[in-house]
Amino acid sequence: MKNIFKTLFIVLVVFGITSCEDSDLEIDNLYDNVDTSGAVLRTLQFPADLVNLSGGAVPNFVEFIFEVQEGDGSFTPDFKEVRYYMSLYKDQDLVFPVLDADGNEIGEKLIQTISAAEFDELSATNGLPMTTINIPTQDIVDTLFPEGVVTPPTFIISRFELEMNDGRVWTDENAGATLSGPYFESPFFYKTIFLPI
Repeated sequence: MKNIFKTLFIVLVVFGITSCEDSDLEIDNLYDNVDTSGAVLRTLQFPADLVNLSGGAVPNFVEFIFEVQEGDGSFTPDFKEVRYYMSLYKDQDLVFPVLDADGNEIGEKLIQTISAAEFDELSATNGLPMTTINIPTQDIVDTLFPEGVVTPPTFIISRFELEMNDGRVWTDENAGATLSGPYFESPFFYKTIFLPI
């Protein structure tokens, strides 16, 4: 009986020593070498595909609900602000921008800067800081692009930048397919059809 306990003890000691070694599995090598220093601006609620001025069955506003997630999985992401840019186009291929009355291209405009402090709620989805952005379509025509000759259909392009406290900026220019795909929902770039009627 003593021999069985001694043998069992030796087996457990040997197993315990070998189980503390680093793994050689490919997945462990991948985790050790992946850069998780980035961040995503995850879209929890996308704007409607079609908006107009009059409302009714079609919304008369562009609304997003976002949360910020840092690549290291932190529940308190270290970011400075989110910048919201908007531009208007006459075509869905984004070749022909909306022009002013003199025929000049209007271009992209900074619509809103949202500081990290304004992400004051925690999302029920992931427990991360979130905020809502709502821009009425009447404001787009009257305030944001009053010089634009806006005819139906017009395409609203919403583009976002997420600036970290260390100065790095994440946007559609450096977000890969992994971020803009269905898991992270973070393309930083959205197209909405606008019927200014």
